[in-house]
Amino acid sequence: MLTGQHQVNCILIENLAKTFATAGPNTHNVLKDINLRINGGEFFVLLGPSGCGKSTLLNVIAGFFDKTAGSLLLNNQPICEPGRERAVVFQHPDASLFPWLNVRENIEFGLRMKKVNPGKRQEISNKFIKLVGLAGHENKFPRELSGGMKQRVQLARVLANDPAILLMDEPFGALDAMTRRSMQQELVRIWIQAKKTIVFVTHDIQEAILLGQRIGIMSKSPDATIYKIHEVKLPYPRDITAREFNDLYKKIAANFFEEISVCENQEKLVV
Repeated sequence: MLTGQHQVNCILIENLAKTFATAGPNTHNVLKDINLRINGGEFFVLLGPSGCGKSTLLNVIAGFFDKTAGSLLLNNQPICEPGRERAVVFQHPDASLFPWLNVRENIEFGLRMKKVNPGKRQEISNKFIKLVGLAGHENKFPRELSGGMKQRVQLARVLANDPAILLMDEPFGALDAMTRRSMQQELVRIWIQAKKTIVFVTHDIQEAILLGQRIGIMSKSPDATIYKIHEVKLPYPRDITAREFNDLYKKIAANFFEEISVCENQEKLVV
């Protein structure tokens, strides 16, 4: 029985499948028999090889894609369409930021659409500008920002709209190594302070261990499923040089690459 914060924003997925139509009579079965419970306030990571269906599952949870079969519930209510309680943070912030608006205006955009009064908008944007480390950059335009700073703006704008759940689709994948590590550390700090539920997609094992409380490993598509869940009991912030970190890395890597190898052998047999 879950209590307190963990009763809120629980995502329950049972026997979920997603199929896309292809040319002719055939279909492409991307996801099959996905079973997962994500508790309120949890940092859950979906880990899997590129093209396995991680982003598809994230889009189904977001309400952008309809499921083909199974059950998908948020607090015991079916997810059938996008909702304000869920927000998506994409890999490329340039696709979501308005180039003609400065940092503050981008962050306040959703609030302005909701007709929040200017004083309250500024109060909220000030809070999240500070939270994501953009103080002093409020009047800069996206073209004047680095990739990491743009991603901070995207994250601040999402948080300003106060969603309960953040769905993050490889948000640091396009960043250089140093910026990516900095953003990983910042995200953990923000998650702890903001107390949001996060579902984070990555194909990077180290990133998954640095961030997640639990890691769900997905098999390759077609018919991808979550075949293994690892609980990460390491304290934050996590040290990639620690023995416990590397022991878990080896364990997850063994599962990860073993599954890929099995799938590739099955494909060869079919051929």
